[in-house]
Amino acid sequence: RRRAAPPSPPPYYHRNCMSEYMGLIRGEYDAKVAKKGDSVDDDGFVPGGASLHSCMQPHGPDAATFDKCTSDEAVAKHDEPVRYPPSTMAFMFESTYVFRVTPFAANSRKRQANYNNCWAPLKDNFVGGEHDEAAAAAAGGGAAAGA
Repeated sequence: RRRAAPPSPPPYYHRNCMSEYMGLIRGEYDAKVAKKGDSVDDDGFVPGGASLHSCMQPHGPDAATFDKCTSDEAVAKHDEPVRYPPSTMAFMFESTYVFRVTPFAANSRKRQANYNNCWAPLKDNFVGGEHDEAAAAAAGGGAAAGA
């Protein structure tokens, strides 16, 4: 069986060494889907909207998208390519420079004041501290560095 395109990985959280400005012209952005109201008060990314992530600012998909893309059903289908519908059009500018937000934009009524709320429901999927040391010892690795 021949595959037309490599599979799309599930969305992930990351930080960039570049500043990133993204806009949605039309359609739906799959990592931050708007609710039915499509207003500035929604948690989603709506057509005509834009986001700015400055250098090293962590960001990624909303909690609902993360759960959907890491579900058992999605993992089972990991070999099937996922494509944006042709009705979606978005753009992104990246720069080594830090973008400055103007006071007009920062104080606009159209600014999405609750932008960070989409990450609040995320569950902690990482294990740290003593659990890592116990796992390393069980695997024959010994204690963590600096212990």
